[in-house]
Amino acid sequence: MVNAFSYACSACGKCCNSPPAMSLPELFRHRDLFIGCIAIGRVPRKRLHEKLRVGEHEAILDDTDIVAFEAIADTLLYRAGDTFSITAQGYDYPSLARCPALEDDGRCAIHFNGKPVTCEVVPLDPLVPDALQHLVLAGRNQSAIYLGADCIQEGKRGDTTLLVAEGRIEDANARDALARRRASLAAEREVWGKAVFESLRKDLFDSPAALSRIPAGGFLTISIVPALLAVAGLSARCRELCLDYIDNQLGLIDRCIAQALLRRRLDDRPVTQELRGFASAYQRAKAILAVPVSADEHSNEPTHVSAVETYLSGTGR
Repeated sequence: MVNAFSYACSACGKCCNSPPAMSLPELFRHRDLFIGCIAIGRVPRKRLHEKLRVGEHEAILDDTDIVAFEAIADTLLYRAGDTFSITAQGYDYPSLARCPALEDDGRCAIHFNGKPVTCEVVPLDPLVPDALQHLVLAGRNQSAIYLGADCIQEGKRGDTTLLVAEGRIEDANARDALARRRASLAAEREVWGKAVFESLRKDLFDSPAALSRIPAGGFLTISIVPALLAVAGLSARCRELCLDYIDNQLGLIDRCIAQALLRRRLDDRPVTQELRGFASAYQRAKAILAVPVSADEHSNEPTHVSAVETYLSGTGR
């Protein structure tokens, strides 16, 4: 079977049915649009000779595939017995079934003004090796989310872009987007991810009962405050960026809850409760960050601090 898929985005908005995964700088940039959270998911570890099958497409994992999966886990994921993803994420009411950046005509309001890199990666998956991206596309081609969009086509079609073929990412823009998203995930891991992982190890990752809260095929969402506290202590500038973000988030949460109360949907209530929890966590973080820290209490290397400040400001390349 030819493992080739083509892609043509019609901007129908079908895949923009929820807020995207984002980096901390992207959340800072769009602090009045996306409520931020941390999403924690379980990533099944792949085994040698394991068969992956989607419809008529299948792959039996060989040594090269396992090495590729392990390389992704070593640089982008977190190990505690099982393997986990920890990412920054936009958060909103699932009942809305739309990204906050989606306009009424189905177009992205920030397409030319800071669209998250993860949106550029769609419909590929940065946590899957390039050689197996055809299985990602095969699965999404059969997904109800994409049904009727006809944006993913098997084989090469004249009016579409050949995206993957025989284990290669054929489209240069797709290769670049995958590389940038993976670089972003690696940067997030270094800037705040490892610190958050260690802070949660005892109460979450080392607790089978707590881990049961992570839904199969889904994510456990928690406040983004642990990530903010991980970076705010680096310098006065980092603290300033985090405080500004918190203030804007508190206003955004108030507006989102007010709109939800007007909708009067029962299925919105758990999300409203979680958003109020986010707001309480932000208020506690503000109290912590209100305590001045003297310059001599910062023990980090100036080069590292400058790099993080540049990263959070979204001015790095």
